[in-house]
Amino acid sequence: MNDFQHIKEQWQQHQTPLPNKNINEIIERSQEIKRKQQITKIVLGITVLILMAFFFYVSAYKNTRAFWGLGLMIGSLCIRIIMEYFSSLKKERFPLYQNMLAFNQQLVNYYKSRRMIHYLWTPVLFASYVFGFVLLLPVFKQQLSIGFFKYIIVSSIIIFIALAVLIGFQVRKELKIIKSLQ
Repeated sequence: MNDFQHIKEQWQQHQTPLPNKNINEIIERSQEIKRKQQITKIVLGITVLILMAFFFYVSAYKNTRAFWGLGLMIGSLCIRIIMEYFSSLKKERFPLYQNMLAFNQQLVNYYKSRRMIHYLWTPVLFASYVFGFVLLLPVFKQQLSIGFFKYIIVSSIIIFIALAVLIGFQVRKELKIIKSLQ
């Protein structure tokens, strides 16, 4: 009986450790991810609209190379917008009032799907976007002065490198935030 009393006293003196993340921090970080996904969708949507306007402005449907080039660029951006939309829906469907274990499992699954988007689909879509642009270069060379064509080549290389670095930075930042929520 003495051992039982000793165990009982130890149990009563035991303090349950507090979780290192409170619900407000989790909600705040989730809102930050949601806001960045919204910004991404808006920027990509505006880019699609500009490319579509350019498509009709230059009558790209009359030139096969321009059609495929702009089509790849517009298509890759539209696919990315759709992926972001469904990813946002998936996260919004997390029931707010569920036990922490179930919430954590959903967060792990969400994190895995975001990693798949970032490490597989983002590079593929970016490469198809660049390939679409490369398909446009002969059309630009025919239609533009040599000076302006060289300007497009140099500036596009700089822009694509900067864009790749920016995308990589944003991907790491988002995945770090999602991982910290687990």
